[in-house]
Amino acid sequence: MTPEIAAQQVLRVDRSLPINLDGEIIDNDAPISGVIDSASFADVGLGNESGRGGRAEIMNKLGCRWTPSPKGTGSRIAGVSAVHQRLALKKDGHPGLIVFRNSRNLIRTLPAMVYDRKNPEDIDPNCEEHAVKALMYGLTRRKMGFNRRRVPWAY
Repeated sequence: MTPEIAAQQVLRVDRSLPINLDGEIIDNDAPISGVIDSASFADVGLGNESGRGGRAEIMNKLGCRWTPSPKGTGSRIAGVSAVHQRLALKKDGHPGLIVFRNSRNLIRTLPAMVYDRKNPEDIDPNCEEHAVKALMYGLTRRKMGFNRRRVPWAY
């Protein structure tokens, strides 16, 4: 997809999700913010009239609100650790992360992640990792509190 088409699709899906304010359902008229790979902000000559800009910048000009994922020393290792922590059973016997069956790419690629031979705390950079990276970005974006809710159609 071009950045323009991707932005249209993201905004269409985003706006189709209603907001529940303590039982009152309202239309979603404001885009939510999100994290995208920081490489999407790299100037690859796709942007404005001057021909400069990255994919994320183009999408942001069209109404998305992307921020770059934090990348620093050990950021991928922190992401791997966050996935492990959420998949581990908590004291009550429930996992901290539940993957729904419509997360097909994550279900396909997460079990295929293998450790890097040079750094056993990291994943092999040659694995197909797009869906797993998206999960890592979401888990490391900010610290959140979660409430457990029963989703009847998921069982």
